[in-house]
Amino acid sequence: MRENPVSVEDKIIQTTIDCIETYGFTGATNRRIAEAAGVNIAAINYYFRSKEILIQRVMEITLNNAFDLSNVPPMPGATVQQRCIAIFLEILEGGLRYPNLTRAHFHNLLVEGQPDAILQAYVTRFIDAQAADLLARGSSLSQEEIQVALMQIFSAVAMAVLAPSLVSRSGIDLRNSDSGKAYVTRLVEKLLNPS
Repeated sequence: MRENPVSVEDKIIQTTIDCIETYGFTGATNRRIAEAAGVNIAAINYYFRSKEILIQRVMEITLNNAFDLSNVPPMPGATVQQRCIAIFLEILEGGLRYPNLTRAHFHNLLVEGQPDAILQAYVTRFIDAQAADLLARGSSLSQEEIQVALMQIFSAVAMAVLAPSLVSRSGIDLRNSDSGKAYVTRLVEKLLNPS
């Protein structure tokens, strides 16, 4: 049985993802990408016109994947907190599996001092969708309170992935699934618990 052939464009995209994860955002050079993909550098310009367009495409694809919560079961009987814990645990685990990709998503903000419109759009849609879901599940908090809490939880989870040594100073090993779950659970219970 023959496998479906991978297009050159898809191969370049996947190789770029791999190179970012292996060498970091700035280390994923055209030369490395082309060599690892088995193409010449001109192929990057042919398929994407520039490395910037290639990187933008890769960021969109990986953000789509990071915020695709179809991996999290619908959990129809779950409480607001249980659903939120499952969602943020999925984001934490994904970020820890691909830390350099996560850093790449925050590159413009952290290195250039400029917000990344693509990342901002995905996070905004994610927060809005989660707020609507939590309201539909009967949260007693207002939409504004939920959105603020979700942004705080997202920020704490993102920071834990971007700088895990800060969290580990508290004795929390996020690579341990029980510790990661305890970290997310504490955040959710503190921030989404009506006082």
